[in-house]
Amino acid sequence: MIKMSKNKKIIIGILIAVLLIISVVVVYKVIEKSVTNRADFNFKVDNNSSIPVDTVNNKEKEITWEEITENGVNEELILEKLDTQILEKIAKNLQDVMDEEIKDEQENPQILITEGWIRIFNKEKYKEIISIGKPAMKPLYYILYKSENNGLYEFLCAKALQEISGIGGEIADDGTMQWSTAKEYLELFTKKVTNDE
Repeated sequence: MIKMSKNKKIIIGILIAVLLIISVVVVYKVIEKSVTNRADFNFKVDNNSSIPVDTVNNKEKEITWEEITENGVNEELILEKLDTQILEKIAKNLQDVMDEEIKDEQENPQILITEGWIRIFNKEKYKEIISIGKPAMKPLYYILYKSENNGLYEFLCAKALQEISGIGGEIADDGTMQWSTAKEYLELFTKKVTNDE
């Protein structure tokens, strides 16, 4: 057995501590970059019409939207049927959740390691989106459809749409979900709506 001097042990301990700090900073910066890219994600919708929506049933057994077909999304029609107030509320709530997440991570960089990012689903602004129920589905879909990104912001949209619609929430026998990214969920949801499965 090789004996190490006290100084060598201290140096090794310091090096390990520095490596841990560097790895936490790198993870933080990667997530911060993903989150910061969301700051310019604002919706401006000129059409202020809204249609009455049945809010009694929160989940649908089968969802069919004339705006989405095998030929793609009819953007004009989906905009006509969107409740723009709900769209704006969802976009604002999602941005608030992202801002709160940035603040949490800045105040406590260890939070990702100790609590993970799944805690976001317990944030009040996220729960408000879920509580909108069925009327939030098209706005959430529209946000996913229009976004060119596939980050945490979009993942929150996909998760909210999944929770409200009930589509894609099944867990496989191996414990995995049917989707892991927002774009995968968008594809899965679109196939379900167009009955193209």
